[in-house]
This record gives sequence, C-alpha cells and structure tokens, in this order.
Amino acid sequence: MKYLKNTLCRMCDGTGFDTVLDLGEQPLVNSLLRKEDFAQKEPLFSLVVRRCRTCGLVQLTEVLEADEIYKNVDYLFFSSDMPTLADYFRDYADDVKKRFLKKGDFVVEMGSNDGILLSFFKDEHPILGVDPATNVVVRALQRGIPTLSEFFNEHVAQLIVREYGKAKVFIANSCVAHVNDPKNLMRGVKAMLADDGVFVAEVNYWGAMVKNTNYSLIYHDHFSYLSLKNVQNLAEQFGMRAFDAWVTPSQNFGMLRVFLDNGKRPLTDRLQKLQKEEEDTNLNSLETCKRFEENVRKVSDKLLGILNDLKKQGKRLAGYGASAKGLIILRTAGIGKDLIDYFVDDSPAKQGRFTPVDRIPIISRAEAQSQLPDYFVILAPNYAKVIVEKEKKFRDTGGRFIVPVGDIEIF
Repeated sequence: MKYLKNTLCRMCDGTGFDTVLDLGEQPLVNSLLRKEDFAQKEPLFSLVVRRCRTCGLVQLTEVLEADEIYKNVDYLFFSSDMPTLADYFRDYADDVKKRFLKKGDFVVEMGSNDGILLSFFKDEHPILGVDPATNVVVRALQRGIPTLSEFFNEHVAQLIVREYGKAKVFIANSCVAHVNDPKNLMRGVKAMLADDGVFVAEVNYWGAMVKNTNYSLIYHDHFSYLSLKNVQNLAEQFGMRAFDAWVTPSQNFGMLRVFLDNGKRPLTDRLQKLQKEEEDTNLNSLETCKRFEENVRKVSDKLLGILNDLKKQGKRLAGYGASAKGLIILRTAGIGKDLIDYFVDDSPAKQGRFTPVDRIPIISRAEAQSQLPDYFVILAPNYAKVIVEKEKKFRDTGGRFIVPVGDIEIF
C-alpha cells in the first residue's frame, strides 16, 4: 500500500508540527475481514495526529494514498444503511433549496456515496454525484442517481463543466477532511461554481471533538480535523469567503456546516458568533490540543477499567455497531476479543465479516438473540439513542448498555 509522509502542512505549507495524539500502529478500520483473509498478514499504519505551528490545522501528516481506502477495497459504508440519516439529509436539502436554488439549477455533490442526499433534489434539479468508491457508486446508479466514480479534483471539475455546465450549488459532506490536497479541491470548486454559486461543506468539527472528547473520528480516512478558522483560511487563498456556518446536531456529536461563496453575501450572525467562540476558547491553540490528549487518555483508560471489572464479575460483553468510530475507540483502549465476544450490526454488508486484527465476528441482531450479553457496548455511539429505543425489550429483561464517549454512560 502506498503511504505518504507529508513534510508540509496541506493547508498553509508550514513545516513545523507538534504531536497532538499518537495512537500507534492501527489497521484500516473500514476494511472488515472475510474468513479467507485470515491467511494474509494485515497491514498496520502509523496513526499520529499533529498540529501545524503556522496555521493551527490539526491533521495526519502520514497518510495512505486515497485509492487504498476507497478504490482498492470493498468500501462498506453506505449512507442509506444509517438510521435517521435520511431525515437529516431531507432537512439539509430543504434548507439549501429554499435559500439558494431555483427550479432547474444544477446541483453537484462530492463524496455522494449511494446518493441519499441528492435523492432529495432530483425531482426539481439536474443532479450529479462524484464518489471514488466503485461499489458505492453502483448502488447509487441502481437508485437512479447519476454518479461518476472519480475523486473530485480540478480536472474532474473542468470535465463536468464542459459536459453539464456550472453548478449553482456544490456540496461536500464528510469528505473535505479526506482530501490530502485541499488546494486542488478548492481550485475545482472555483471551476465548478457559477459566479453566484454556493459551496456547502459539512466537516467533522474540531471544536466538537474537543468539547466532547470525541476521538472516535481519528482514523486513517480522516486526514484533517477542521475548525471554522481553518476553513476560512483555506477559502481566502482562493478568493472565496465563508458567509454562514453553524454546528449541526448531527450523528457525529456536532458537524460544522459552512457555506462559501465569492464574497457576494453578508456574514450571518451565527457565523460571527461561532468565530468569536473559537477565539474565546483558544480552540486552535497547542494548549487545547494538549488538553484534548489528556482527556482522551483518561476516558480510554476508564473504559478499559470498566470492561475489565465487568469481565472479572463474569459478565458477558458484546459490541453493538461495527463502525469505524467504535473500532478506533476499542483499539485506542487496547480492548479486544478477550473482552468483546461479538459485534451486532444491522448492515448486511458487514454481517459475516470480522474486525481487523482481533477478528471478532460481526453478526445480525437476529443471530445474537440466542447468545445475548449482559452488556452491549454501543460502538456506533452517534446512534446510541436510536439503539436504546429499539432495544427496549433487551433492557426490560435486564440487559444494559455502555456508551463509551464523554464520561461513559452505563444504563
């Protein structure tokens, strides 16, 4: 696998970095195993978070070539399999349509996955998705969502403009942080957008990660951990400006949704409020990074202690949700098959597979019924509320849940 070691900050070309969090050697948490994979040695890769001393961007400087994550593997994240995501994207689309679009305006989405968001535009607008994961694109096409199996960049943007024209709205959800060359991305955005167009990006928000001690987002897919200030700095390099931003109550404990244009729209109050909050809390500082590292270590050690104590009491433990976020939580704490018997996951694409390194089996909820644990560790913590509501009978018969984020809830 091709591994890149950046010597420059991907946003400002700075050369000096401080270590924020070193998670050692880790597998690709989205690459679940089949039994036939057991004979092969699993690759592990350094996972070290650093902060640029020049611009403050928190990032991975050692990264895998994106092909190794999205094109050369059977990518197993499908947006349509995620509970509540359809409602979230319906509201998202309604807001964009109401504020920025007229009927017939062209809408393009980068990292469109299986087309769940674009499906809410297609009745009134020409649409196009761009996503590098071929198996995901096949599902999008089956759903009637026109999609290119490509990495979005300046060249692809120029091809799209030549064939379809410029977009009034260009959307990038949970994928800007996956780009090792955000400058090329921004050149593509500039080429893609109409003069009065809007670029809407939703990114994992560094501020929410710090506030919630949410380290579950730190894995090889995510190259950068962005603040509003980081996005503003990047936009300004290309003559664009953030005019609106807010932290959504999303499934990732807070995503930053930011709106960029060519400087034609006034700044919203909520953008200015968030900007001041980042300044007041010194969000982009090294001190904040060090505090985050300390809190991660405390929470991780606490989780390991809780599970060890329960196992000593003879309790049976299983994971609920074989998500990348949950797997990195376990890997950080050193929790493996000695503590977790199996994972339940509702995604058929994951059932019958095994977790990296520890090779813990992933089964359906129906299969788990005959071997229920005393405690389910919710390893899709962003869906904890949905899972608990669905599992009322399990709780009523004495089963309990552990939510391994923040202060670690047990109920």
